Amino acid sequence: MPTLPHSLQTVPFPAAGSHLPPTAPEDPEARALRRRGERMRMLRMGVGSCAIDAVLLFLLHAAGAVGLLAPWVCLVGGALAGGAFYLMLHRGWSERFADPYLTGPQMLTAAGLQLVMVVLAPEVGVLSITIVFIVFAFSALRLTPRQLMPLWIAISLGLALAIGLARSAPALPCATPWQAALSAMWLSLAIGRCAVVGLYGASVRQLLGTRNRELAQAQNQLHALATRDELTGALNRRAILGALDDALRAGARPSVALMDLDHFKQVNDGHGHLVGDTALRRFVLGAVRSLRADDRIGRYGGEEFLLLLATSEPPTALAITERVRRAVAGESWGDVSDGLHITVSIGLATAREGENAEQLLQRADEALYRAKAEGRDRVVAG
Repeated sequence: MPTLPHSLQTVPFPAAGSHLPPTAPEDPEARALRRRGERMRMLRMGVGSCAIDAVLLFLLHAAGAVGLLAPWVCLVGGALAGGAFYLMLHRGWSERFADPYLTGPQMLTAAGLQLVMVVLAPEVGVLSITIVFIVFAFSALRLTPRQLMPLWIAISLGLALAIGLARSAPALPCATPWQAALSAMWLSLAIGRCAVVGLYGASVRQLLGTRNRELAQAQNQLHALATRDELTGALNRRAILGALDDALRAGARPSVALMDLDHFKQVNDGHGHLVGDTALRRFVLGAVRSLRADDRIGRYGGEEFLLLLATSEPPTALAITERVRRAVAGESWGDVSDGLHITVSIGLATAREGENAEQLLQRADEALYRAKAEGRDRVVAG
């Protein structure tokens, strides 16, 4: 037998009266500061990498592997580029660009500086080329394939040009034990920078995962606010009627029960509307405890509620609604307000072959009318 749609079977029932406030949106100023911090962290990593290269080049110069021009070009070029990017990021000038992180320009600048090293100091060209790979891999974490492709082509052309312009083939300095040790240190630090790139990528994925979870939570909260009655936590009229329509379209033959709290106007008049609101919430909680996992309750309007029961068997539906009625009558209403006692009248109907929602609800409403006429606090099947 077809059952209620899966989406309706898995909607959790919140505690009565609970409110599900959507996740507070991040303050625009806080968001801007956070993003600026991320951009500065990315810039610091690039500047730090360039500083390491400059120090190693000075050491290689001391070891006789390279002239003095290459380390100074690396140091001064890195400092000037870092300063320019710092101003653009710190002052917010980068916000006008499609990539406010300036990932592409930073990648081209860092890779270009290393390729200049290949031309100026081919004696350490192999070492410089290893850094180009790291720069490209790091930047790929922030770029889309469409953005990355032209940068890949540009760096490939630059690499070919640098190798062609170099006065000798790019080499790995190891003429002396001191040079070999420095080369090994350079390569070791390059591996370490690869690890940093991996850790940075992991942090980006973790951040994206957190954002996705927050978004999913906000969407769930918005869905709950759109489908739940704010006072009682039951499905609202639109949601419960939508659930009934979905069940009928799916070929199910559910049972519905229209429930009306007896003489509820007297509760509001005699005990106050706050007591009346509490009574409505208490009623919904008591009804839910009497239902099965696949059954649903919605607020139909005022003190009227609609049960959507996942059964096409009238005896089963009658047993469930009788259980609800007894639970309401046996509730400790005096805990809510002295002298308070509430009962419920229920009109029950089970869908017939080819019957639409309007016809089914009409039969349930007629049964509810008879339940009231016969003395209330009872279930009448239509």
